[in-house]
Amino acid sequence: MKVFLTGITGYVGSVVAEHFQSQGYQVAGLVRSQEKAELLLSQGFTPIVGDLADTTLLTESVKKFDGVIHMAISHTPDMEKLDVTAVQAMLDGLEGTGRPFIYTSGTLIYNDTYDNVVDENSPLNPLPFLQWKAKQEQEVLGAAKRNIRTIVIRPTLVYGRGGGLVQATIQRTKLSQSANYIDDGQTTWSTIDVDDLARLYECAFSRAQPGSLFNATSKEMITTKELMTSIAKIAGIKKVASWSYEDAAKELGPAAWGASINQRISGLRAEQQLHWGPSPNSLRKELEQGSYQNK
Repeated sequence: MKVFLTGITGYVGSVVAEHFQSQGYQVAGLVRSQEKAELLLSQGFTPIVGDLADTTLLTESVKKFDGVIHMAISHTPDMEKLDVTAVQAMLDGLEGTGRPFIYTSGTLIYNDTYDNVVDENSPLNPLPFLQWKAKQEQEVLGAAKRNIRTIVIRPTLVYGRGGGLVQATIQRTKLSQSANYIDDGQTTWSTIDVDDLARLYECAFSRAQPGSLFNATSKEMITTKELMTSIAKIAGIKKVASWSYEDAAKELGPAAWGASINQRISGLRAEQQLHWGPSPNSLRKELEQGSYQNK
């Protein structure tokens, strides 16, 4: 089986690629430079040099594979346009094949879940800058009518292997010499280990029905106060304190919004439909005993 990944050199993408390779798949990935292409080759992957703007390349490339996983995001002002046109190009290439196409979304489109635990049947309430993401989900799921086995995965807070948003938060905390949480710190997030997430992608790739949607999360929920207290221990910082949303926004910019909302998410559907389950690992354990030591 040959699988094509966008975002293969990213935090999640690199682990997904490694997992698929370990399961016997031939893995290819989209990269923007010859330097990254050589890195992929050294790891046993097949590079395809190009970017999300090259729609002709994407349409023709996906025809050569048994399935596609889209994880890339541009983080540029034209992020929405690039994602929309890239997804359309890849769906065009897969039309009529019945092959899997997995689209990576995210749980922030629920907005604040407050004290509720939401699942895939819960209504979305995306802020204006995320409305396009919710629309993309519907475009992908609707493409199941074009005989493509379309799947959407929404990861919660991804951690593990010493990387991701958690690593960035540790670095920022060291620089500021203060571990801060917003208001009372009882904002609560669901989490998922990056290796568990990679297994979920493979389970969905091999087993999910057309038009499937899955939240990707463990059963762990951690408050921002608990998270920042653990990060302070790693960073060797004694100051763990509350700050207002306004102060957080001055320091973090738009990221303060994400830090201020609850993300209590159920992943039961993936467990039931894909025979997948999260490992016993937890973000707090990983912080205090695992890969984030000495980061």
